[in-house]
Amino acid sequence: MRTAPALEEDESLLLQHLADGALLTELPALLKISARKVSTLYGKLCDRLRAPRKPAVLLAICYATGAAQPAMLDPSDIAMPATERELLPLMAVGMTLKGMAQHLGLSRGMVERRAQSLMENLQAKTWAQAVHLGWQYQIVTADVVTAWLRTGAIGDTASDARPARSPALYIQAREAEVAETSRALCLVRGRSGELPVLSYWDQTADDRDEQGTLWARHSEVLSHSGRPVGPAVPGRHPIRQFNTMRRQRCRVGFCPARLDLGKGHAHLYLVTANELLPDGSGYRTVEPPTCIDHALLCAETEPRLQDGYTALLVSTSTISGVLGKRFAPLDDGINVGATRDEREFHPYADRDAMRSVLAYQLARDLTSYKPIDLRRLVRASFQTAPLSRPSAPRSSRPPGRLKSHPSDQPA
Repeated sequence: MRTAPALEEDESLLLQHLADGALLTELPALLKISARKVSTLYGKLCDRLRAPRKPAVLLAICYATGAAQPAMLDPSDIAMPATERELLPLMAVGMTLKGMAQHLGLSRGMVERRAQSLMENLQAKTWAQAVHLGWQYQIVTADVVTAWLRTGAIGDTASDARPARSPALYIQAREAEVAETSRALCLVRGRSGELPVLSYWDQTADDRDEQGTLWARHSEVLSHSGRPVGPAVPGRHPIRQFNTMRRQRCRVGFCPARLDLGKGHAHLYLVTANELLPDGSGYRTVEPPTCIDHALLCAETEPRLQDGYTALLVSTSTISGVLGKRFAPLDDGINVGATRDEREFHPYADRDAMRSVLAYQLARDLTSYKPIDLRRLVRASFQTAPLSRPSAPRSSRPPGRLKSHPSDQPA
């Protein structure tokens, strides 16, 4: 790697203005010096860093060599499709739209549209500002820039531009969290004539929801603010999924997900064809909605959505039942065993059957909705802010167990 030269104060100020989206023609007024002095300052800085006279490339080289270093941001906070992410490293090394098209094997028109969408999603005024934000979100990396500095060429950025993995959803189980075994379950017989009820040997009031359904126990590893911590593992945490679906909060961060559309409100759900009800009257899902900020991130990275999805603005939905397992008594009539290994849908309406069900995920039927173009919705929300997003702080502590909430009404 090149040795990073020390920057003078006026050089640092110049870089900061470029990172903030200033044009070269705007620098004299911002730096309060003449245009000739700006040209000299900019030219000398490019020469010292051996950078072409392109603001985006100058910033990328400064960051890659350590001459300057912006504050880093959480990559999971940026919602951007991979087709746009792959353009940022190419901007950082000074490729033109024509060069990008040749490198990616696309038409120039297609690249131009993607670049425009990228700038809109980042709310960047210049390519230099886009590269700056791309560096902060770790989409543009030192490896790409230094490799280009050494060889003068850039490899395939498509794979590097995609997120390495899907976001760690709030509803996902974590590595150190442990599920209770079926040995903790038993069958309890009530008064004469009553059907036996599935229970825990040491059952508490928190083990059942307000419908009387028994829920799977799962330990939690939480931060001081009540957020799950540790590596995510496949599967949903039963209680976090219940609380998130019950209150229709965002699946990624338990943040508010209700959208104010002016003439009413709705929740944004991303559903697949497998969730369509057999009669075509709606969708049944155990996947909670997403807020507008996390929508594209989910769409681009969640494995369940990679074979296709439909974005719905849902105005009416009802909690219909649970995904769970039915248990039957063993020979002693007290201990129990699962009748099937697979989890199946069990409607709350079937009260007799629910006596022997252990619930793992809450299901909601989406009955009144409008299919929408997700990217257009997200872009519009950031450009003109027509969607009013609740301002409740994300640091508020989520509920711990099976509790109702004033906002737990059918959407």
